[in-house]
Amino acid sequence: MANPRGRPTKYNKTMVAKVDEYLAICVDEEKEFHKTRGQTSDSFERHLTVKLPTIEGFSSFLNINNSTLYEWDKKYPDFSKALEKIIKEQQKRLLDKGLSGEYNSTIAKLILSSNHGMAERKDITTKGQAIGAETQEKIDSALDHV
Repeated sequence: MANPRGRPTKYNKTMVAKVDEYLAICVDEEKEFHKTRGQTSDSFERHLTVKLPTIEGFSSFLNINNSTLYEWDKKYPDFSKALEKIIKEQQKRLLDKGLSGEYNSTIAKLILSSNHGMAERKDITTKGQAIGAETQEKIDSALDHV
């Protein structure tokens, strides 16, 4: 007889440990190759292959759908904590390597703002006077159009 609730879940306790396995393989690869050869010197170029940990990458690693991961995230607290490790590692790398110039800073900024809730702050000087929320909204709106 068929299971009325659908296919049995692939989730088991080892899935939490799989996060650490996944993070262990998410290591950037640096390659250096000979670019030009001169009479007095040679030049080399460095290429970085980025292997940024992502939830999508983890779902591919497990060979399951992203939606399944998100269901497990809601259903299993230990798994949710494990997924948080991926998110934190992603944020740490984007910050550290984006600031150092190893990663493209524009792309790092885009991912940090969309995935991690980070955004540029707009500093407005009001000569020490408090402004109301309505006034602040008008200022923010005007700056968005600049």
